[in-house]
Amino acid sequence: MGVIAFWYSTMTLTTVSPPTIHLAADLGSSASKFFYRVHSGQSVPLWMGAEVVDGLSELSVPGLNSGGRPQDSAWIQLDSEIILVGDSARAVLETTSLTAKKSATAAYKLVAALGAIAELENLPSHYDASIWMVLPLTEIRTRQEIAEQLDAICSSGFGFRGKQQQVRLAMKFFPEGFGLYLRRKQQLERSGQSISQRRTMIVMMGHRNLSTLYFERGTLQVAGSNSAGPGFWPVFEKSARALGVTTPDYGALVRAIMTDQPQQISPSRGSLFDFGEMAATVRCSYWQAVSIYLRDHVLKRFGQQSLDIVISGGASHVLHQQLVEHFDSLGLSEQVIVADGTQTQLPAVVGDMPEMALVPSLLLRMVDCYGLFQGLAGKLSKVTA
Repeated sequence: MGVIAFWYSTMTLTTVSPPTIHLAADLGSSASKFFYRVHSGQSVPLWMGAEVVDGLSELSVPGLNSGGRPQDSAWIQLDSEIILVGDSARAVLETTSLTAKKSATAAYKLVAALGAIAELENLPSHYDASIWMVLPLTEIRTRQEIAEQLDAICSSGFGFRGKQQQVRLAMKFFPEGFGLYLRRKQQLERSGQSISQRRTMIVMMGHRNLSTLYFERGTLQVAGSNSAGPGFWPVFEKSARALGVTTPDYGALVRAIMTDQPQQISPSRGSLFDFGEMAATVRCSYWQAVSIYLRDHVLKRFGQQSLDIVISGGASHVLHQQLVEHFDSLGLSEQVIVADGTQTQLPAVVGDMPEMALVPSLLLRMVDCYGLFQGLAGKLSKVTA
């Protein structure tokens, strides 16, 4: 519910609308990525852990506090229930699920993001929020469920790190990869071209799955789109088990793959260990699965008519070199864009984030959300022009 505040000054009645958070959201399986704007011209990135622990009581979580960055120690209170989100939840979780549906915890993650932004921007307890959110194609049908749950929490009110908040909400949902499509559309328009005159395929290589969005004449072709491609994590788990890697070493092996630094501390051994050969084996298994999918679902789209392919997603970092060499060998390098975010203003926007030093694939993982945010910001500019 929006609240209008009134001030009297020299017999003049002044009406001030509540502030609005404009938020683009990508709730990844391993991290939640956001960009927001409260004040004109803002483009603020926000990175939060993906973990959620609900059903707690204040007595069961004695360490609740309001210290540190709100996105790092986020907790929500709904009546007498406490919900931990992100790093604060990770502290009490042994593992993180990379297979759970995003709809199961999406509302809590969005509430935590709104609460963190409200604290960072010193907003009053009542404000508006306009949210654009991406979902996997396979979960787009859950959008109504997410919107209803989030609206119920926001309209009833919630506590974030001890401060009560109430939000009037508006939401739009888009398939994952749509931000990259908007970005490609913008690039073409700057060169005097129209994306509606081209065929475009967005390839999103995620940790859970690989998905494609296929556009013709500027319209998403659902029949030509797919979310059943191989994700990095299922391939990783299968390969790791075959290699005899134990669960405590999964994190070290993932770091070796993502950073190209084979020497990692092995928790199971209690010492430094060279994961180089294991990393190479996992990467090879992942490439085999991806290359088969590309052959069966992407390359068949090439024909007499031109097709642009935009490849991104956090897991594309693992196969960047293989992807470049593969499409180059097919003579298709000029039609394929590996969107790692470096071709945009994104590096400057996220450059001061502490996570930049900790997450090698951060640009890749935020580029879709950034494209969506640019679309949202562009719409705002048209409205206010």
